[in-house]
Amino acid sequence: MKNTDPPDSNSHKQNLTPELLRFIHSMGVYFESYGIARIGGLILGLLMVAHEPLSAEEIATTLKVSRASVSTNFRILLTSGLAEKVMLHGDRTSYYAFPTTAWELAIQVSTQSVIALKRLAEQGLQAVDAGDSVQTRLQQTIEFCDMQVEYNQKMIVEWRARHASPARQPVY
Repeated sequence: MKNTDPPDSNSHKQNLTPELLRFIHSMGVYFESYGIARIGGLILGLLMVAHEPLSAEEIATTLKVSRASVSTNFRILLTSGLAEKVMLHGDRTSYYAFPTTAWELAIQVSTQSVIALKRLAEQGLQAVDAGDSVQTRLQQTIEFCDMQVEYNQKMIVEWRARHASPARQPVY
């Protein structure tokens, strides 16, 4: 099957073994522990083990959750780069997949978040009087952000070096 072919209507019914179901459930619990909806983690876990893109309806049915919950959580997953929308030739349904670039995108999202925090700390630094003891905390926040951005940039370079082979596209 090529990426542009619609999935076989029965092929999405991947045999989810008890071990895979535990993995998917564990992903939900993991993300929930960080303040993200459990369903978002369940969806991510399912996409990670899916052999082809899945429709929102297939995901809702497989996970036994509402279609509305799937749609709500997809907004977060799409924004974070941990899911991508896939349109298949000849099929008007939107499908979703775990992107090959997910972890690089996650690093980039993290970097943008840290840059936003740095800007806030700089704003706070400008708002306090010279010599105020709070300046040290704000300067350390800026220093931390600079270090995190530097580390993230190094991580992306390393990640790309490790995964540079051109044949790493998913086969759906």
